Order: sequence, then C-alpha cells, then structure tokens
Amino acid sequence: MLLALFLLTAVPAVTEAGVPPPAATEPELAEELITPPAPEVVLTRWDEAVGRLRARSVELRTALAQLELAGAQARLTLSPLLPEVRASLSAQQRLAGRNSLTIEGGDGNVDVDEDADESRPTSPLVSLRASAVQTVLNVPAWQALSAARARERAVHASARDTWRLLVRELARGLVAVVAAERVVELNRMGLTQALARHRLTQEAEQLGSGRKLDTLRTGRDLELARAELLSSVESLRRARDGLGLALGADAEVGLAPGFRLDGLRDELATLCRPLRGEPRADLVAASQQLQAAEREVAGARAAYVPTLGLQSSLTALSVDPGVARVSTWNIAAVLEVPIWDGGTRGATVRAERANLAVAGEQLESVRRTLGVEVARARRGVALAEALRVAARRARDAASQTDTLTQEAFREGVATSLELVQSAEELREAERTLALRELDLVQARVEALMVEAECPL
Repeated sequence: MLLALFLLTAVPAVTEAGVPPPAATEPELAEELITPPAPEVVLTRWDEAVGRLRARSVELRTALAQLELAGAQARLTLSPLLPEVRASLSAQQRLAGRNSLTIEGGDGNVDVDEDADESRPTSPLVSLRASAVQTVLNVPAWQALSAARARERAVHASARDTWRLLVRELARGLVAVVAAERVVELNRMGLTQALARHRLTQEAEQLGSGRKLDTLRTGRDLELARAELLSSVESLRRARDGLGLALGADAEVGLAPGFRLDGLRDELATLCRPLRGEPRADLVAASQQLQAAEREVAGARAAYVPTLGLQSSLTALSVDPGVARVSTWNIAAVLEVPIWDGGTRGATVRAERANLAVAGEQLESVRRTLGVEVARARRGVALAEALRVAARRARDAASQTDTLTQEAFREGVATSLELVQSAEELREAERTLALRELDLVQARVEALMVEAECPL
C-alpha cells in the first residue's frame, strides 16, 4: 500500500488534455526556436552570390596566390639561361706612392702605370669594372625550366578546377537553404494540422463522444510535430551558416523570397561551359604534374652532362687628357665537367623517379574518379526524376488517406490511432516530395558541373 502511494506521488500531474504540464520556461524557449531570426545577409540574385564568392572566397584567393607563386618559380628557373651582367664603379684617392695605382677588381688587382701613355690617370681615380656571363650549354637548366612551366600550367588548371568546385558548392548551398526553408514551412503547416487534430479530439472528449486515449494520442502527435519543426529550424540555420562560410561571410546568409532555383541550371551555363570532349581541369593538372615529373627526371640525369659558358670582363679608367681608357677587356669560354659529387646526382635521379611514379598514380586516380563521377551524375538525373514522380504519387495517396481518415473519425468509424498515423504519413510524404523536387534540381546541377569548364 505504501509503495503504491509512493508511485502515485512520483507520477507528474496530468492536465485535462492528458499531457504533462510543461515547465514555465518551455513555451518561451520553443517559440524562440520555432521562429528563426532573419539572416543578416540576404541574396536576391544569382550574380550577387557569384560576385561575393569571387571576392571573398579564401580557397579562390589561395589558388590565385599559388598561381602567382608558380609563375615566379618558373621565372627563377629561366634566369640561369639568360645573360648575367654586373658592373661596379669606384673612386679612389692615392695617399702615398708615385709609380702606380691599384684598382680593386673582382678577379684581382690591376696595376696602372702613369708613364705608359700620354694620358695619365686622374686623381681621384674613377674606375669601372663590368663582367658578363652567358650560358651556352646547360641541359639541367633547360629541363628545370620545362618542368617549372609544366607545373605552372598544372597550377593554372588546378585554379580553374578550384573555381569549378566553388561554384558547384555555391549551387549546393543555395539548394540546401531552399530545401531547409521548404521543410520548415511544411513542418510549420504540419504543426498547425496536428494542433487542429488535437483540438478535434478534445472537443469530442468534452462532448462525450471521444475518449481520453484519443486526446493523448493526438497530444503526442502534436509534440512530435513541434519537435520536427524545432529540428528543421536548426537545420535551416546550419544551412545558412554553411552558405555564409562558402561566401566568406561571418553571419548567416539567406535568400530573398523572390530568389528562385528554376533557372539555376541556366545561370550556371552562363558561368561555366560544357567540355565537349575536352579533359577536365583536374585531369589537365594531373597530366601537367606528370609531365613536370618527367622533365625533372631528365634534368637529374642531365646533371652528368658538362656545361659550357662564356665570360667576359672589362676595366675602364678615368684619364687626363680624355675621358676614359679601357685598361683590360677579355673573353673566355668555360667548360665545367662534373666528375664526382659524393653520389648526389644518383640519389637525385632515384628521388625524381619515385616522384614520377607518384605523379603517374595520381593521374590514374584522377582519371578513375572522373569516370565514376560522370557515370553517377548521368544516372542521377534519371533517378531523381523517377524518385520525384514516386514521391508525388505517395503524397497524393497520403493526402487522400488523411482526408478520408478525418471524415471517418468524425463519423466515429476510425480510431485516433489511425488519425495520428495518417497525419504522420502525410507530413512525411510532403517533406519527401519537397526534398525530391530539390534533389532533381541538384542532380541537374551536378550533371552540368561534373563535365564543365569554369574560366577564372
């Protein structure tokens, strides 16, 4: 007996509707979560979204910076093949000694005899030293230049592919926000319908034609509908957060009421063009990386080849009378023959061969992935269309079932369990149809973007 009294006191109080009374703060919290705040940034047009993406995308700016770096590195590899010219100008005053002057030079000192000519060095003495070096035969440098240019082309193709992926993610983000807004709208309508059914069972109970069990069931369905709305509102806010991150905004980004996805595929077609048999940018980048690795292997092997260059130096002095006198001017051919470097060249060839093997495997991986993506995208459109048709038929059937169930319940034929089940099925069918329609839009976007080229 004492145990029974204890259990009765432990059970929370039940209201007339048959559900436990909520806490004092729960209605306010639910109302705040059910009504999401307006986003700080609202997009009205597709070109506005693209402009924000181009101006604020961290990934795009990083890709452009890497492209600039690759161009600079290619220019650095060109410098050993171009002439190198140096010049130095000096002025000196003799403090002691009468017979000669000494000019400091890069290759040693030059003695100046004051009595060698009618023209005499000036005091202070102004001297000019100039030298030039030109490479005639340098196979490793040529191979390094070819590899650097191939890597620059690879980085440029990678930047174009990065822009393609960013545009695709932008389209996905827009579709995700529209889908989340649609689900919130449907769940809000479902909550309104669940509330109407709950009131219907309450009225039937008050009139004596209904049971408390019916009220409890519709009350539970009402709470489930409210929970679904709360979850969908949070999903909407997360979708807006994701779109904001894609556009480089530190706040939620939403869409204006007039923003439509019907022409999204046409808008994408103006920004990106179909490949029409051309290789995609990521495949081009992998191919150029493989070509660069091949050039680097050839450059490592070319380190065994001698190099040939020309060197010339000139020295000029200020004289009186006159302006200047060329003291020395020579030219030399320099042949450098590598003999032994401790095994560095052999290890370099070995390392570059390994890099070549890695680049080849990466190219094969990109080719296989591209084939799978294209096949999936082509199947995806037909599958999304079939799923949308099936979802529409299921929604129509669920709507008719719910209408007939409500009429039967009013007539006392159907039970509250059937009423709740038909309501849940209708809400689920409405959500499924909305998502399937947006999935079709997404599938068409994927089919376009998987075989597209998006110029920077």
